[in-house]
Amino acid sequence: MFFKTISVMKSRPIAALVGFVMTPLTVFAGEITGVPRIHDGDTVKIGQTKLRLSGMDAPETDQICLNADGQKWACGIAARDALIKYSNGQIWECTTTGDGGYKRSLAKCFIEGEDVSAWMVRSGWALSYVRYSHDYDAAETAARNIGAGLWSARLLRRGTGSTGTGRRLF
Repeated sequence: MFFKTISVMKSRPIAALVGFVMTPLTVFAGEITGVPRIHDGDTVKIGQTKLRLSGMDAPETDQICLNADGQKWACGIAARDALIKYSNGQIWECTTTGDGGYKRSLAKCFIEGEDVSAWMVRSGWALSYVRYSHDYDAAETAARNIGAGLWSARLLRRGTGSTGTGRRLF
């Protein structure tokens, strides 16, 4: 019985270590630099680290908007494509600030000193994420006032896929 108990105790730390090594980690308070692979308007991957851009919220790629004429418009794809064009294969410098959920680190990222989240909101391709931050409220107001990006839409609605909620955003 004594030997059996010891063998079980020895195997648990090893199993825990194997599980820890095999689990994707969220990076906190770190510096990450590189050319990102852009997943959508607010999620990118640099190396093996998935990042959620902080302070703003962009539509998911399955999100549909209605344009001024009431026609459907793939605004989530448009937001992602605008970020791809803006990024243009340039190196990003990011500082992780916390957990962004879904195995992503929350991060503030810059391209040649310009805040990527600020650019997305100012260009109208993302909304200020007022639930967590008010950093980009003025940029959102400016984009809305000129009808930039998403603000040219009449109605913004989440997609109907597994992540969609059907809620009206603005």
